Amino acid sequence: MDDILPQSLKYLNSTPKKQAIGCSSIILNGPKDRILAHTEDALTATLNHYYFVVAHIINDTPQGKYNVKEERFMSLCYAGHLPGYTMSYNHHGLVFSINTLSAEVLRSGKTPRHFITRALLGTENFEQALKVLKDEGVGAGDGCSINLTYLNDSSATCYNIEMAPTLGTEKESRLDIKKIALSDFNCHANKYERIKIEQANQIMLDSSISRMKTFMAYNPPKTKKDVITMLGDTSGGTHCVFRENLCMDEEVKTIAVGVFDLNEKTFALYSDNPRHHEPHVTLPLILK
Repeated sequence: MDDILPQSLKYLNSTPKKQAIGCSSIILNGPKDRILAHTEDALTATLNHYYFVVAHIINDTPQGKYNVKEERFMSLCYAGHLPGYTMSYNHHGLVFSINTLSAEVLRSGKTPRHFITRALLGTENFEQALKVLKDEGVGAGDGCSINLTYLNDSSATCYNIEMAPTLGTEKESRLDIKKIALSDFNCHANKYERIKIEQANQIMLDSSISRMKTFMAYNPPKTKKDVITMLGDTSGGTHCVFRENLCMDEEVKTIAVGVFDLNEKTFALYSDNPRHHEPHVTLPLILK
């Protein structure tokens, strides 16, 4: 709920909240390489203070709104945050990353995005994921972009879904679903590209426009190496894709890069520029 209340009280408090201003995601759904990759940009204070949550939760009886009995997932986390809002996968083959989006009008009394993306970790297929994102009966109070696929989907379709807060008396999140079919790719940052909505956080919008401009200057990616090259780009000035000036005076840094290889079923984690460094670790995606 970190944005909903401050945004609602913005005219009573003129001090802006310090926050990260960018994460970038690229989906390459190629005939050879199939990649979902993501930069995690965060306040410099969080550098080297993130961790994986690896959980296997078994209940005797189905629990919660979606009657989930068993969950098994891995998610990159910040202290005090629920799993599911960065880069994650579950044992049903769900793989996803999140880009924060900032609508001008947020809705109190609705479901915060962190709760919705946490619920995603229990889903088994795309239909269940849509049900969670719609959050029928309540709807989202704020928004984000979800880049996802299911490894068990025979169509091999990937998706970028923009989620926006509910409108008026509606009780369901607003969603715009973009399919990324085989031989296609998609890039997304921290700006609504398809849902027509008034957006807040001008610095984050400026950063998103700069990063998307950088991506569009490249030829369409064909390989994992192409995607890594794009995510390691340091051109674009202040609002570059990989943010790291080698000093601690930078308010926001790229603290991690994650690369899901959907064919090899692995996840590689980098904390340095992936153009010039090997991953710290490459983990297998353990499926049910």
